[in-house]
Amino acid sequence: MDPSPYAQTSRRTLLRLAAVAGTGGALAAVHTPARAAGRTAAGERRPLPRTLTVHAPGLYPEGVGWDRGRRAFLVSSSVQGTISVVRADGSVTPLVTPFARVSVLGLHTDHRRGRIVAAYSDYFHRRLGMVDITKPPVNGVGVFDLATGAVRTLVPVSTGATIEPRTNDVTVDHHGDIYVTDTEVDTVTRVGGNGEVRNVIRDERFGTPETGPNGIVHHPCGFLLVGRYSGGRLFRIDRPRSARPQVREVRLDRAPNSIDGLALRPDGSLLVVSNDLSTAPGRDAVLVLRSTDGWRTARTVEDRAWPVDDPTTVAVTPYGDYVLSGGLREILTGVPSPTPGRFQLRRR
Repeated sequence: MDPSPYAQTSRRTLLRLAAVAGTGGALAAVHTPARAAGRTAAGERRPLPRTLTVHAPGLYPEGVGWDRGRRAFLVSSSVQGTISVVRADGSVTPLVTPFARVSVLGLHTDHRRGRIVAAYSDYFHRRLGMVDITKPPVNGVGVFDLATGAVRTLVPVSTGATIEPRTNDVTVDHHGDIYVTDTEVDTVTRVGGNGEVRNVIRDERFGTPETGPNGIVHHPCGFLLVGRYSGGRLFRIDRPRSARPQVREVRLDRAPNSIDGLALRPDGSLLVVSNDLSTAPGRDAVLVLRSTDGWRTARTVEDRAWPVDDPTTVAVTPYGDYVLSGGLREILTGVPSPTPGRFQLRRR
């Protein structure tokens, strides 16, 4: 998101958010009436509710993942620097506790290795005056135990640029390497399985004076798909583990307003979440893209205006694709939310 909205943030909002972040926030939850996941008397598994409206003051989640072991969602927090479990009944349980005064943004559930991988940054906190801005920025990738939430490792990510970094989203390949986007420095960084920064992928087409590389997914064929937020551009990165990865732009039949979160569906299609949080007034939408040539080109097979404001990303579950609207506009602009203290997960 573009930093300019912070200039409009009210003092009351800053103080309230600082207080919430400082205390960790009291988490509570409510949900819309619907069938909860579980088992019937006959043992048949029930689906998730179509909509979960969760009451969690001060959480402001930006990222979401599906935890198949718990049959629950994992959500990040842009203010509290946590990862929490959201169950089908709407209850919220902290899993990863605050490890620094940071925002946790995009996250990836790596079931194969029993871990959660997440991007973290103090970018928002610096803009909100909640950290000492004379100190170097805090920015990196966190690896946490999926069962306990314990920190396995924290990997600082810095490209040496003079621009203040902002890691945003993450994915993991078959080898366990982590790839993280930076929307300010306009890069994709590869972190090895042992926690070492291996290389930084740059391309002039990533660059923008606004918001750069955002959503990222690893395709089963070994390449990455990366969305640039501004302009709604999509890129394929081949040989991302090599010394010279190849970046090519995916030719779209029409560009979305923006590209925030991405998710691959089991049928090979790509979910794209679009919003106007950092753009001129636009639209909130969830799109489905398909490709028949290995993501050299792609066409839009579904473009649905989203009924809930400011969606950021989506989690693919056995019960459908759930889109997250975490209420981030409130911390970006200071304008109170019409549903204060609540966020929503809604099935596409």
